[in-house]
Amino acid sequence: MDENKLRNIVEEAINNAVNPIKQMLEDPDTGLKRLNERVDANTSAIVELESTIKGYSDSYQANDTNIRKVDKRLQTLEEDATVDVPSELQLTPQSDL
Repeated sequence: MDENKLRNIVEEAINNAVNPIKQMLEDPDTGLKRLNERVDANTSAIVELESTIKGYSDSYQANDTNIRKVDKRLQTLEEDATVDVPSELQLTPQSDL
């Protein structure tokens, strides 16, 4: 068999196998462009959620810091007044966030 004939047969077989895949990827409803649009839409939603969660985290950390400052002042007063505070009313040690 001639080398060019073999090359043509192989190219035709490959093209016959690849063309349906190319058509599927170029389909406007299910192709790569549509998938990229969906990923972009989801990415912006995720970025917005991350931003919101970061805001809540910052608020929590600020509130926790302020609560611990007030608790430190209250502990001083309780110690001076010799008040026994039940353990369920005491703050747990601060954990790193």
